[in-house]
Amino acid sequence: MTGYRLLDSKSPPPVVRRLTFVAFLPDGACLAVPDGRGGWRLPAGAVGVDEHWLLDTCLRAPLAEAGFRMQRAHAFAADGDHLYVWLDGDRRADRAGAGTGATTGTPAQIADLLADGGSGVEAQAVRDAAASFRGQRDDDYYADNVALLEAAYLRGSTVQQGSGFNGDAAAWRARREMIVDGIDRDGTFLDLGCANGLLMESVRAWAGERGHHIEPYGVDLAPGLVELARRRLPQWADRIEVGNAIAWRPADGRRFTYVHTLLDCVPMRRRGDLVRHALTHLVEPGGRLLVSHYLGAGATDRTASEHLRALGFAVAGTAAGRDRPREQTAWIEAWVDA
Repeated sequence: MTGYRLLDSKSPPPVVRRLTFVAFLPDGACLAVPDGRGGWRLPAGAVGVDEHWLLDTCLRAPLAEAGFRMQRAHAFAADGDHLYVWLDGDRRADRAGAGTGATTGTPAQIADLLADGGSGVEAQAVRDAAASFRGQRDDDYYADNVALLEAAYLRGSTVQQGSGFNGDAAAWRARREMIVDGIDRDGTFLDLGCANGLLMESVRAWAGERGHHIEPYGVDLAPGLVELARRRLPQWADRIEVGNAIAWRPADGRRFTYVHTLLDCVPMRRRGDLVRHALTHLVEPGGRLLVSHYLGAGATDRTASEHLRALGFAVAGTAAGRDRPREQTAWIEAWVDA
């Protein structure tokens, strides 16, 4: 084998010029793409001029080569300035032809496919990525999220980009206003994973147009995003806190009429715990938990309501984005104390 080696720390090489990706779909399968010679290879790409390998190349190259949109990235091996990264995400159909000819399989199947074609390094990379992916701890998941999302959102040039959305104000409303469909009266609204606070102020405005007065609150795991939200929304600065969605509880014990969360705030295996924590400790009796799961065009993952039902929760209602019906918010009634 070449200079390929597993990383013994979370620090990538000081200079990264090329990336190879092991991309994991929501069902745990991974991808290979045609190598142009009748065989297969892993998606890969050079780091472009003025690109940041994590913020830019990890988004661009897998989408162009495999029609795959990464949600999270984790560097696990390197060979000099060549970095090997596993990606957590889903298929996207944002570009015509992206991912044409890609094949999927279990990590073992893809590793065997690559080994049979003579790519021993890439076969080993798939095996190492699968071991790293399976063995990740909760703390690793949250650290990866903060490292990626905080940096990406803070460099955004629009208020929408500061909340993780690349469209304009009209597109933001088209794909997020469905959250307000679950709001049927006045009350408080807590956004778990509030980023720069745009959803907080949007929900207040959209609900107000429907005749409901909402007082917003926010929590985010990334300290830099909480600081940004407080600067943007000084009138609510004392309502925005640093915290982990799966464990945060307000110091004064208050609970909220509406609580909104994203399923990917936590590792997949902890989603049921996230929902139970919110219902038990954050949603007031008779209130609602609003659960969003944003799916791009061509995504293979379940909708929010499908995930919740699979976890054993009764879904009281659903709403979808105006231009993407599977980009969904589902709501469930809070457990009412006896």
